[in-house]
Amino acid sequence: MNKTTTCLSIVILALCFVLGATMQGKAQTKGFAGVLPFITGNNRMGFFDQNNGKVYLYDDNFSLCTFVGQIQELGQPILTLPKS
Repeated sequence: MNKTTTCLSIVILALCFVLGATMQGKAQTKGFAGVLPFITGNNRMGFFDQNNGKVYLYDDNFSLCTFVGQIQELGQPILTLPKS
């Protein structure tokens, strides 16, 4: 590799890190830090909020929240909460 290619690779790598940090910062300002997305066996989209232990499941079109639950302790059943 010549100097130009090496320098260009380093610049691109640095820009990738900056872009990643920017995207993470935007998620944190919207209050989505600690929220993990997941997909269930029947292809429903869900989100787990690590901050409060709540689980949210959405329908196939992602337009309606079909379930809200609260994890009190691992190994215990998930408590069903009213949808707000």
